[in-house]
Amino acid sequence: MSTRFGVVALLACAALAGCGGSGSEDSTTDGGLTVVHTPSTTTATGPPSGPLVRICDRTLAGEVRRVLRAHGSENTPDLRPAPAGTSRLSACDLGPIELSLDNAPDAAQRYRNRIVETTQFSSGHANRVPREVRGVGDSSLGASGANWLPWIHQLLSVRGKRVLIVSLGGGQPRGSESLAAATAISLAVWDRLD
Repeated sequence: MSTRFGVVALLACAALAGCGGSGSEDSTTDGGLTVVHTPSTTTATGPPSGPLVRICDRTLAGEVRRVLRAHGSENTPDLRPAPAGTSRLSACDLGPIELSLDNAPDAAQRYRNRIVETTQFSSGHANRVPREVRGVGDSSLGASGANWLPWIHQLLSVRGKRVLIVSLGGGQPRGSESLAAATAISLAVWDRLD
């Protein structure tokens, strides 16, 4: 009986050891919260395309740099635009600032789901509740058209069927200045997309 238990325990340990990541993930820790970045399994064929790819250029990098300086970022790194994506999901990596635009048909519904679920899972953690931001998202949605996720420094906004995510990383403005910077960056991106 003890041999059988030992074999079962050994198999269970082997199975659990195999449940880890593939090694293609990386993670960052920000204020005690670990965020795992898992690359998408979807690969685009051909050159990058999509709405953000079209505007991910030195002009946008200059606008973002000015916003960061205006909102107290002492160290504004050289922002080299790196566009990626497809017509459904495009991105613009500007070093510590990441922009992504979800242009899939169900993007707005997934945005609403994410906000509702984030609110539900934040019970007992007031700092994890999404905060509505007026004047950024679709005006027909009022304040619910944009939400700030302060613990991960992300501003999500929806206009029409598209969702824009602005992520501030790398020690960029913090506190109330981070929301102000993310708002200004979002508005600059929406202006160029519209």
